[in-house]
Amino acid sequence: MNYRIEQRGPFEMFGVYGLINSDRQTAFAEVPAFRKKCDDDGSVDLMNELLGRFGDTLLHAALYDDNGESFKYMICYHLPRGLKIPERFTKLSVPAFTWAIFPEPKCDLKKLWERIYSEWFPTSEYEQIEGPSFEMYYGTGEHVTGEIWIPVKKK
Repeated sequence: MNYRIEQRGPFEMFGVYGLINSDRQTAFAEVPAFRKKCDDDGSVDLMNELLGRFGDTLLHAALYDDNGESFKYMICYHLPRGLKIPERFTKLSVPAFTWAIFPEPKCDLKKLWERIYSEWFPTSEYEQIEGPSFEMYYGTGEHVTGEIWIPVKKK
């Protein structure tokens, strides 16, 4: 599998979140419905407007606070310094971590999530640690790529 390990300092994200069932198959159905809701209710357009970006530009997603039954899935983006966000948005402070970053040029992140947990973690020298994971999306239109970021430490 293609991956890289990077150390990153703390950063902040902002966005809107929904509670998603922790069962992987159920989550794969609930996430697209939540993303559509955020498109339909104007959250995505407002975030892009606040950021000075075109409306069709993809935002990232954070997965965090998994309690075994559900987790928070946040449509989000990096919070620029000094940007005041409306109350409808939540701020997520991310501490410094070592990240396992998995690129996916075709943006098939569902398949990549499955491969990370079935192939990479069982054979790697790393294990996942407590902290948010991210789906990072880059580009617009037909030129979209993605990455999955997972906080890790050596076993």
